[in-house]
Amino acid sequence: MAKTLNTQETVTAQDEAKKQRKKQAKREARLMLKIEEARKDVQKAEQKFSKAQSNLEASQGRLRELEEGLAQVRNGHVEQPVPSVVAAPVEQSQE
Repeated sequence: MAKTLNTQETVTAQDEAKKQRKKQAKREARLMLKIEEARKDVQKAEQKFSKAQSNLEASQGRLRELEEGLAQVRNGHVEQPVPSVVAAPVEQSQE
């Protein structure tokens, strides 16, 4: 009878250990999925950041150009465009 009791306890202990391993495996799987989602979120955020940084640099460049143009206007150093075609004077008929 003692052997039967020990065998049942061993089987129960083995079942319990198996259940614990299964629970741990499920926890690990859930955490691995969360980690993968977090990595995707980080990658997406990095792409957004990169795009925003490019837009910022372009906007800063345009701002610099506009400020330089304003400074030239204020200093009177604006180059006047030279007309490429000179219009001939129109003769009026005298009647």
